[in-house]
Amino acid sequence: MLSATLAVDDFVDLGTLRKQAEHPPFTSEHEKPLSPPEPIQAPPEPVFEAPVEPKGLSGMFGGKRKFHDEWIRANTRFAAAHDAWQTEAGQVPMRQFEQMEDHRKAEEVRRAGLEAHMATYREECDQRQGEADADNAELDRLIQDLAAGKPDAVEEYFGIVFGNSVYPDGLPGVQNHSYDATTRELVVTLQLPSPEQIPTVKLHKYIKAKDEIAETQQTQKERRDRYGDLVNNMTLRTLHEVWESDRAGHVDTISLTGYVEHVDPATGNETQTPLVALAAERDRFLDIDLSRVTPSETLRHLNANLSKNPHELVGIDLGQGVRGH
Repeated sequence: MLSATLAVDDFVDLGTLRKQAEHPPFTSEHEKPLSPPEPIQAPPEPVFEAPVEPKGLSGMFGGKRKFHDEWIRANTRFAAAHDAWQTEAGQVPMRQFEQMEDHRKAEEVRRAGLEAHMATYREECDQRQGEADADNAELDRLIQDLAAGKPDAVEEYFGIVFGNSVYPDGLPGVQNHSYDATTRELVVTLQLPSPEQIPTVKLHKYIKAKDEIAETQQTQKERRDRYGDLVNNMTLRTLHEVWESDRAGHVDTISLTGYVEHVDPATGNETQTPLVALAAERDRFLDIDLSRVTPSETLRHLNANLSKNPHELVGIDLGQGVRGH
């Protein structure tokens, strides 16, 4: 819990939080121009097919008259087919014009749809850019106000720091904080997990004969010690995160109270019990090498007010304030 924060730099470079609008590529079903239609072609001109003139004996015995009649019929059919062809071929230019007009109108509809989509895309890009610009303007204000030591900016900055402090398994952390520019003190309220949230399994062991994994539970003393260590580690971790992140030196002292939310066994009501409280000075804390300490001893060195039995939720007396014990 403590070593995890010692391995990282808790300082937040606000400049890295500057936003840049990200725009998806423009796409539209209207992007591709419509292919021009295949021009309407006139049908092939009919070709006169003359009947076969009879030869030999068939031509001598009435064949010529029959041939003449077939010629008349063939010529009549050809004339009718050719007239129909001329009529259809004469309509081709107008049909081609209408075909191209339909294509032109469809292209106009496509380009209008494309322009509408592009207008919507540009509007969405402007909106995204506007939101990024507004956020960056707020960030610039925060950077300027933080440099000036304005309380609201200092509190907002430490809110970012505490937001970056991620605890495992959804354990709680800093719930509230406030800054007094006159005393240069940061007041921190740290929510601690309840004892029930802490795993009680000491180890898992595979039993080959039964092909199962057996659990060994911690002893009551181990549970008490483990929970007390967690309280101490979370307290020191919070102090460390504040001062490591406070490169500008806005905070001279930290007033911290750590509490746990639980059901009061006497009343059945939700209650808060303080388990640790202290007021730590910057110079004194920075002299401590947290990588080599015993957290409980460090908190006693800092004159912390500690619960005599945090695992049993024995609270501390805050009647005279954080410094009154």
